[in-house]
Amino acid sequence: MADLVSAAKSGNKRETLEALRDKIATSIQDCESGRDVAALSKRLMEVMNEIDALPSLSDDDELAELQELYG
Repeated sequence: MADLVSAAKSGNKRETLEALRDKIATSIQDCESGRDVAALSKRLMEVMNEIDALPSLSDDDELAELQELYG
């Protein structure tokens, strides 16, 4: 999975949201503040809902995306 900055620069919304999801999940895992965990968890759920709302990828789209990521 692409890092967040690279994903954002690519302009690919799905890739950016997935990178953001992963970044937030890592932040939750490393967080010690209950208040911050609550806020991050809420944002994680929002991002996951945004990903779910995107049109699903066809097999060809998924293959093209993987080829773009891994060459």
